[in-house]
Amino acid sequence: MDTSKRGHPVTRLAEQLIELEHPKDVIQAAGQWMAYRLERDSFRWLKSRTSLERRLDGRLERIQFEGSRWNKSGKLIEFSIVELEVFDEGLEAWRRSNPNLTVERPESVEGIVCATSFLDISQEARAIVTHPSHRIAAIDRLCEHAREVALPWFSSSGDPENLASATPEALLRPTAFGQDLLEFLVSRGLYREARTLIQRFYSIGDEYRDAISEGRNLAINGGRPIWHSPLALGWSSEVLGLL
Repeated sequence: MDTSKRGHPVTRLAEQLIELEHPKDVIQAAGQWMAYRLERDSFRWLKSRTSLERRLDGRLERIQFEGSRWNKSGKLIEFSIVELEVFDEGLEAWRRSNPNLTVERPESVEGIVCATSFLDISQEARAIVTHPSHRIAAIDRLCEHAREVALPWFSSSGDPENLASATPEALLRPTAFGQDLLEFLVSRGLYREARTLIQRFYSIGDEYRDAISEGRNLAINGGRPIWHSPLALGWSSEVLGLL
């Protein structure tokens, strides 16, 4: 887009970024600017959620933002990328149709595939935009960093047939998203890949193997784990008939 023409929407947005003073207004304009920068990656800004989101074939990828609690007009305006989330409509439908094969989750995350704190995978999660003349440059730096870090993270679960090998190990911690990823594969009918994911979980270490064993025993004895508990993936492995 040519931003040199006066009156062009992007030109007006750039002017707003320089003119706005209230932290919440600046952060909203910054999000819109990042959406413009990530337009070719199909992201759009959701004002109500303070997030960048893209939808692809029933899949939702979300980049969640948050302003600093210390923000004050004229003193500090800072915001950070705080979380990355992936949801899948097919997985949500599968869970609703098979409540006996999954665990209870809050309604807002019935379709969750995985999520991570951006602060856990990045050392450059924030942009300080206190000074109007520095705002666009600071936002552009954060935008490029998001493209380098967030987009590959999303891609790791974007191809179900390669998910078992591409998933970051942090998502397989006993209290992380191993169960959710396993259910995602089963909801797609990818049982071989689901078993590969379980074997990868087994290979990480004794803590992981013990969690699988205890979770299977819980299922055999008619128990039910809570979401994100260490026993959840082993429980799912048993009730889904994968081991």
